[in-house]
Amino acid sequence: MKNGSSRNSEYDFFTQNIYARKDKDIVAEFSANAQKVRSRKNGNYLFHEIISITKSSQLTLEQEKQRLFDIVQRYAQKRCEHNLVTGYLHDEKSNNVHFHLMISSNEIDSSKNQRLTKFEFDKVKKETEKYVIETYPELEQDILLNATHEQKKQKQSNKAGEVQRKGGRLEKKEKITQTLRDIFSQSRSMNDVFTSLAHQNIEMYNRGNTIGFITNFDNKKYRLKTLGLEEAFTQIESLSSQSKHKQNHELAQQVEQKQQQTLQRNQQIAKQRKSRARSNINKNHSCNRER
Repeated sequence: MKNGSSRNSEYDFFTQNIYARKDKDIVAEFSANAQKVRSRKNGNYLFHEIISITKSSQLTLEQEKQRLFDIVQRYAQKRCEHNLVTGYLHDEKSNNVHFHLMISSNEIDSSKNQRLTKFEFDKVKKETEKYVIETYPELEQDILLNATHEQKKQKQSNKAGEVQRKGGRLEKKEKITQTLRDIFSQSRSMNDVFTSLAHQNIEMYNRGNTIGFITNFDNKKYRLKTLGLEEAFTQIESLSSQSKHKQNHELAQQVEQKQQQTLQRNQQIAKQRKSRARSNINKNHSCNRER
């Protein structure tokens, strides 16, 4: 964790619930605390997490470090207030500063690992982002986790504009997204979708509840949800279902019509047979009289 850290500032090193300051003593504290947890196969004793902010045009590096240190401190309190935490700030990147955190899996002297549900963990991350946006607007951070649907659409629109300014060079993910969006908008049934996918050398796969697409020319996989096209795909399924229902209804009408025609034809044949039978009876009576 130390590689990439200049360690020339008071904000470059963070600890929580740790008394030691030397690396080997910190490791000893983590090891001693981990021994309290009941050993089990494939068990976790540490978590490695990264807290990052993009560099701002308004602040010096030292100012950015101070703000990131405060963000990390608040995150650790919300995420794992009673756990051991240590970390180093890295400033070697040109576009961001970030902390590498090492977090004990159990609280201090606890025999059980701390368990956060996905909902609880997402809540901590969203609250941290909200704190950053409201407290440090000068950091110029994008709203990601708490973005509204309109903000996400605007960001996608801005990104598309940036691509256009760069001469229309689309990244692979953006290109496949646009290709699929065009296919969905032009299709009226799943048959149309499959036909268009084949023309683009793309295959669709379904694994459990996951729907995705494979580009055969480079064997890359893209999930429908990741591409943000679930709503467009659902509309096609709905249209396809309506079309199928209409086809079934028309087929049922055709079957009923054929049944009626068959019934009428059978009734007509029956009448003709009765008429012939009566004619034969009359002929027999006439022959008997002549004799």
